[in-house]
Amino acid sequence: MQYCEKCGVYVMGTLQNCPLCQGPLSGESDPEGDVYPNIPLSRLSHVLPRVLILASAIAAAACTTVFLVSPRFQWEALAVLAGLGSGWFTVGIAVKKRKKPFQAVFWQICALSLLAVAWDVGTGFRGWSLDFVLPILYVCTMLAMTATARILHFQVQDYLVYLMMDILLGLLPLLLLLCGVLRVVYPAAVCIAVSLVLLAALILFEGPALKGELLRRLHL
Repeated sequence: MQYCEKCGVYVMGTLQNCPLCQGPLSGESDPEGDVYPNIPLSRLSHVLPRVLILASAIAAAACTTVFLVSPRFQWEALAVLAGLGSGWFTVGIAVKKRKKPFQAVFWQICALSLLAVAWDVGTGFRGWSLDFVLPILYVCTMLAMTATARILHFQVQDYLVYLMMDILLGLLPLLLLLCGVLRVVYPAAVCIAVSLVLLAALILFEGPALKGELLRRLHL
């Protein structure tokens, strides 16, 4: 059986990293200790990603050709290439963090926030990313994470920290509002209100669990 020195727990199976802190494990692995069987992927799971990659490669090649031979449509070709890159960037994050759904969702909203602002800046910065995309994205994510955790009965430690970080992101429109950056107030106001309500509920109902989880993750 393997042992994690940081968390002080024994880990069964053949995992290479601690499921709590992702740190290295010491000791010998135990193949008979694997809780879940290794289920092979279906043929569609192997073919579909390759088809999508091939389609993206064809689209990228076509856009590159248009960019080189037709100056009139260079901007449109660059926009398509940037869209393909943005899409595969978010897909890469989802694939890399697929074993931890709430962590994957948090990294996705961070990536989508940066991409939205980058697209807004690249198209002349009309402010739509800050006025609409970020508040709507944060509200939908907070509600989705809360509903998913309750419906699927996830353990508290699986989602509390990520929900807390998402709530803090939901307070970002408040800072933008105070700085006078936002042009449309209503989406930001809804986002701030939802964030404050969820923050209060989190502290009141899950305060000790949240404190314990933060102390455990920070190894305090």
